[in-house]
Amino acid sequence: MYTLLLRLSAPLQSWGSGSMYDSRETDYMPTKSGVLGMLAAALGRKRDESLEDLQKLKFGVRVDLPGTKLNDYQITHMGEKFNTNVSNRAYLSDAMFLVGLADEDKIFLEELIEALKHPGFSIFLGRRSCPPTQPLILGIRENDLYQALYDEDWLVPEWRRKSLFRFSETLHLRIVIEHEQEGAVKKDVPLSFSPFRREYGYRYVKEMRGKMMYKEQVDTLTEHDPMLELR
Repeated sequence: MYTLLLRLSAPLQSWGSGSMYDSRETDYMPTKSGVLGMLAAALGRKRDESLEDLQKLKFGVRVDLPGTKLNDYQITHMGEKFNTNVSNRAYLSDAMFLVGLADEDKIFLEELIEALKHPGFSIFLGRRSCPPTQPLILGIRENDLYQALYDEDWLVPEWRRKSLFRFSETLHLRIVIEHEQEGAVKKDVPLSFSPFRREYGYRYVKEMRGKMMYKEQVDTLTEHDPMLELR
């Protein structure tokens, strides 16, 4: 088994598996439908093209930095003949996730990497207003999904880690992966992105033993010097 690892981080991201009409909510971690949509865009696929090869990828997430939820209240003027449109849109601010996509076909995962490096359409983290920061691609690990997510180094940069331990001696990095036959049921498998026939199927998601980070591991790190790069 091979696992492609992606780092999903941006000032804002939004993963709305349950959004309806003018109320656009966000999940607290990336959705499979959102990430596969990003991959389909990178591959240059139109909304009505097949997603069968992407659907078979096994999907998992590790929450390295949960971020904070931000609610944006928007008013859109629709013109003189229409009423003003009011909508609520939710985002995750300052979050960082490690995402794994596992498959036995390494060549296909390498094709996804090339597509992300040279995307056919713009890629974003849930919404067009949320482009990803770099690095996006961490590479392919020769390991199963859970082990690849567990073994990968913490994505939070060293200069920032101390501030995260102000109120606790430990941090728990949640790991949630999809499972074949047990766990919570989530309507999060894209069957079609067509604007005329958008469809989603169900999958099982299961919370696994997370990765623990300890304050003593970062106590020896030096303080970040913002002027260092100017010397």
